[in-house]
Amino acid sequence: MKNFLKTFIILLFSINLTSQSIVNTEKLFTTNDEGLGISSELSGSSISGNASVLLLEYSLNFSYKNKKHYLRFLSGGENIKESNEEVSNSLFTQLRYNYFIDDKSRFYSFAQIQSNAILLLEQRTLLGGGYRRNLIDIKVDTTSRYELDLSAGIMQEKEVLNTPDGFTAIEDQKTRNYTRAIFSLVGIIDIKDKFTIVNTTYFQQYIKNMDDFRLLNETNFMVHINEWLSIGVDLEYRFDSDPPKAINDLSQPQDILKPKDFNTNLGLVFNI
Repeated sequence: MKNFLKTFIILLFSINLTSQSIVNTEKLFTTNDEGLGISSELSGSSISGNASVLLLEYSLNFSYKNKKHYLRFLSGGENIKESNEEVSNSLFTQLRYNYFIDDKSRFYSFAQIQSNAILLLEQRTLLGGGYRRNLIDIKVDTTSRYELDLSAGIMQEKEVLNTPDGFTAIEDQKTRNYTRAIFSLVGIIDIKDKFTIVNTTYFQQYIKNMDDFRLLNETNFMVHINEWLSIGVDLEYRFDSDPPKAINDLSQPQDILKPKDFNTNLGLVFNI
């Protein structure tokens, strides 16, 4: 069994234009090593002067893999304070299990719970599973790796939303319970001691309404300066075709979240 421990302490400059409820877990574990894996991430940003803002992001992840089974426990969150008052708080926890049919195919299942104040998301719970197939797996000696995986499955989603001030909740929008078809495409380029690129696309389709879908595309790019230091860049684009609605002061239904958002993170990564 190969045991490894990685601790990431990242000093980030980040631009966040809202957020949405899909969480990308693919970037958290890109290794193919068998055995026990543990990773933790802590990042922070502080602004003082005319404004006083503190941003803290954190995660703690465990994995165990052998020839037939792959178990992952993922958890993390974000806290934003302005003038010592909490502006936003988000948390997520996911348990994911993979059973390998052969070197190219696997079944997967997962359970997840999540909250996000900015998204007005009091609680989101997921339960799902599906099939994943490796389409490309190229290794050049021990120096580089190229992978492309495609997956398809189904999940049950329950969301409990908070209603912002000045709005009245719509009953069927306050709690939403949907069955969604889920698809993902994950590509990895890993050049040892140079750089790693992970591109992930998620597509979630409500099976009773073809106009209701969610899309996430995220690219994670990490340049390895040496064994201990890397520079990381994350680019995220998210789209929700049917964001939640509430009744405004004019007694009209109105979207209470934007359908699109873009997120950019830049940071230094120290590996121990």
